[in-house]
Amino acid sequence: MKLLGAILSVALLTTVTATAQPPSPVQSANRDTVGELVRKLVAHRGVSMKREGSIRKKVVGLDSADSSFLFAAAGNVEGAGGTHFQSDVTLFNHRATSQRIAMAWLAQGVDNTQEPVQYMTLDANAPAILPDFVVATLGKSGLGAVLITGVDDAGDPDDAALIDGTSRIWTQQPGANGTVSQNFGSVSVVDSLGPDAAFALGNRHDDGYRTNVGVVNLDSVAHDWTVNVDGVTSDTSFPVSVPPMSMRQVALPAGNYGDLVLSFTTEDFEFWWSAYGASVDNISGDSWSSHAAQP
Repeated sequence: MKLLGAILSVALLTTVTATAQPPSPVQSANRDTVGELVRKLVAHRGVSMKREGSIRKKVVGLDSADSSFLFAAAGNVEGAGGTHFQSDVTLFNHRATSQRIAMAWLAQGVDNTQEPVQYMTLDANAPAILPDFVVATLGKSGLGAVLITGVDDAGDPDDAALIDGTSRIWTQQPGANGTVSQNFGSVSVVDSLGPDAAFALGNRHDDGYRTNVGVVNLDSVAHDWTVNVDGVTSDTSFPVSVPPMSMRQVALPAGNYGDLVLSFTTEDFEFWWSAYGASVDNISGDSWSSHAAQP
């Protein structure tokens, strides 16, 4: 039995090592745009996004494989205090056959509807480990969101896809040899629907900490959100506007709120969106993110 266990261990290690090399993204002859990919997803999933009678799976994080998912924030971007953040991504194909995926980059603050998507093929039952994902894999820079979905050869959503992933955004710690980071786990594309409030818990903003909020808009038109900050020491609210097929991250208004809860609301119906809060220790750079979920 010990010999069998050793053989199995070597076999598994060899499989992961051999298949974890980053595949190369390619453009496809069908040249789908971000807007077309989302339109196909909406039509394919057949989700009723009207407030009355809608059915929505509550998602805190995508803890199991699905056919598509969203990273609400990823990037390669300069930060405050001499930091430079980049996202390391791992994707995994759980099928016993290779899987084609489409990757849509939703750059911050601009309409990405007509931007082309990129394609990649993941090996069967294998991870793809993708350091500095935004630059090295997508050929982009700055901050944005990433939509990833399994597709067939025609670029249509593939129900048989079983993919998942995780993203870690990190930087060298200023004045030290180590790094600081925060995780943005994958969330369902059917994350938040329409006007119901979504809540992010556990952030902090005061003299020692700062907090940003981010909103991803997966609709073909721009939308506005109201962000309410319910802090231990003070409260506030402010608007965030997000272009079509885009995301936006903004800092909380200056103030001493202490530990806080964030809520995100919009008055609009029938579209998919996602939101989060992200906090950073002003001295050490220690950071964490909080996904906003509708109850």
